Amino acid sequence: MHDVIVVRDLVKTFSDRVEVLDGLTFSIGAGDFVAVYGKSGCGKTTLLNILGGLDSPTSGSVSIDGENVADMSEDELAYLRLSKIGFVFQDYNLLQDLTVRENLELPLKFSKRGNGNHISNLLDKFGIEHIADESAKKISGGEAQRTAIARAMVNEPRILIADEPTGNLDKENAENVMEMFRVACKDFGTTIVLATHDTGIADCASHRMHLEHGKIELVNWN
Repeated sequence: MHDVIVVRDLVKTFSDRVEVLDGLTFSIGAGDFVAVYGKSGCGKTTLLNILGGLDSPTSGSVSIDGENVADMSEDELAYLRLSKIGFVFQDYNLLQDLTVRENLELPLKFSKRGNGNHISNLLDKFGIEHIADESAKKISGGEAQRTAIARAMVNEPRILIADEPTGNLDKENAENVMEMFRVACKDFGTTIVLATHDTGIADCASHRMHLEHGKIELVNWN
């Protein structure tokens, strides 16, 4: 197994000189399920945005499959996000006027990858086949997040980045959603990096990093 994500001496400082990330160094292997946990404001979202190519570091490097993200042009970053990285957010970000199936089909229109059988397989794997033709505005929060995870998997990304994906869910739905991440990791071999403030959610991952004051304070690598 090789490293999919390699981070070296990562620093992020904002214009008001607040240092959010302070010299992080770590690597994540193919198929790892990693939870980054810590209190609000500790730098979790900033770290995930940099890993996903949505933000750039002040210094240091982030490599995805051996390519330095900081050296990429905007077009190259857009292609990276489309081809190798899937995103799951706390607020689902589904298009409310589309059905569940149509939300899954949307990424295919941009990438021209996959087919109808692929969509059907995802609907089945993530337990949302029975609501495939329901409008996204009519489904529950748990169903919406499972749909969001399935949509993120449509282009068969190497990496899935999830920022507080259970933040709006009750305990039962949060557990169901975490099981969907385990399915993505086990059945599809997807590398998952998930941010959470909830230590119980973090314990569902196979690897855990505790982020505090912009530094990794504790690593539990099973």
